[in-house]
Amino acid sequence: MFNQQTISNLSRLSVQLSELQTQVASGQKPIRPSTDPIATSKLFAAKDLQAGLERFRSNMNRIEARLSDTDEVTGQVQNLLIRLKELSIQASNDTLNAADRMSIRKEVTQHKNALVALANSRDTQGQALFGGYQTNDDPFKINLDGSVAYSGDNGLHSLPVSASLNITTGVDGVSSFMRVQTQEGTKSVFDIVQEFETSLEKSAVYATQSTVTSADGALLTFDIGPNPTPLGLRIEGPNGQADISADIVFGTMDSMIAAVNAKTELTGVRATAAEDGNGLVLLSTDGNGFTISHIDSDGVTGAEATPSNTIKLQQIQGDGRLGDTVTLVDKDSDLQTSLSGLDQAIDHFSLVQAQVGAYAATAQMQSELLARKEITVAEAISGITDADLTEVVTQLQSLLVNRDALRQVFAKVGQQSLFDLIR
Repeated sequence: MFNQQTISNLSRLSVQLSELQTQVASGQKPIRPSTDPIATSKLFAAKDLQAGLERFRSNMNRIEARLSDTDEVTGQVQNLLIRLKELSIQASNDTLNAADRMSIRKEVTQHKNALVALANSRDTQGQALFGGYQTNDDPFKINLDGSVAYSGDNGLHSLPVSASLNITTGVDGVSSFMRVQTQEGTKSVFDIVQEFETSLEKSAVYATQSTVTSADGALLTFDIGPNPTPLGLRIEGPNGQADISADIVFGTMDSMIAAVNAKTELTGVRATAAEDGNGLVLLSTDGNGFTISHIDSDGVTGAEATPSNTIKLQQIQGDGRLGDTVTLVDKDSDLQTSLSGLDQAIDHFSLVQAQVGAYAATAQMQSELLARKEITVAEAISGITDADLTEVVTQLQSLLVNRDALRQVFAKVGQQSLFDLIR
């Protein structure tokens, strides 16, 4: 019985020593429902909260990564638009000829393709940044006519970063790329770039203004149909300039002639009917030159691939013609109009980038708050599970002394026989 008790006590001491040595090595004390139900309950609640914070941290990392990617892409789009603006200013130089502008157009085409590639950028998980909720396929596609179509939606992704707060992870393709406010209305950034591209192409064939130098004036003929067509133009003559507008019909120029002559005192230019009835002759009252510009065709809001409602201008010299015929098109085909559109696109993406920055700032503040919560919960768990090493080492030394003493007693007693006890 003594042997059995001694072995049982040594076994119990070994278990206790093993637990204390484990606590010394890990710095953690064992928490069991059977030995400490209150600490176990607190630990379970703290770890559950910690798991929730880990999920929020994972979401926060995803948000910060997507916002960083979006900010980088919008910055690249701005840089690309600034380059296009530089090309627009360069192309507006009167010293360039048609071949020079076509060379510029080739670069513009490359930049347009790069712009579409940026709009189809994806995050680290392979999801489209600007597709709204449609994240699997490329949201922007180039059509056969060069236009760009959007197949995404205007959904805004958001992820929870606390029990009561969701943070937006970026911007959608509609508000960022498809709704640029311009003087001609809402346009996509791709339409603005394509109109610049078209303006460069058409500048080799068409003009948006022409100066008449002949003292005999110029003949204007109009590409119109039988229905009344609103048309406007600006005349800048010896006396000044004025904007003229009238509804014109094929075969008669009475309304346009009346509109021009109504402002002869302002411009110093008067109009008479041409022989065929489908044109008019403009003539300076003092024989000096004048300029026709700002053609305004109803319904035209950008450079047209096939210009409508054109005006053909041919200078007159005596009974003959002077120089080549100039085809005037809508003012929106002018390179200066493209420059204005690019300026507005650059301003638009500055606002988009500012919006992304605002989302990022919110995410940063919430990340700092989340970090403080993570520290608080970690400290609470540490307070429950961390072992008091001073106390543990003291207990360990005490148990070692007890074990050694027990072993010595067992060895001493074990040397005696039954005869020693009888004696």
